[in-house]
Amino acid sequence: MTHSQCLELLESVEDTIDFFVSGLTYLIHAESQQALPDLQLIAQWEAMDSEAFDLQYTLSGATVETYQQVLETYRQRNREL
Repeated sequence: MTHSQCLELLESVEDTIDFFVSGLTYLIHAESQQALPDLQLIAQWEAMDSEAFDLQYTLSGATVETYQQVLETYRQRNREL
């Protein structure tokens, strides 16, 4: 994999995780504004948000395969949201 391809992969992972976190932030806010918010759902989304946030800091120095797996995982999670 070339240096340019590695940078593209890194940027794709960062963008995908950022999009996921943004979606969760929106959902958490929207649910909390409901007359009867689903606190269990909010807690689930907050846990997912925390996991994604932590993941961004543990990826440094990971293998290309790890970055590719994270990219696929979070693309799928974005579709599920």
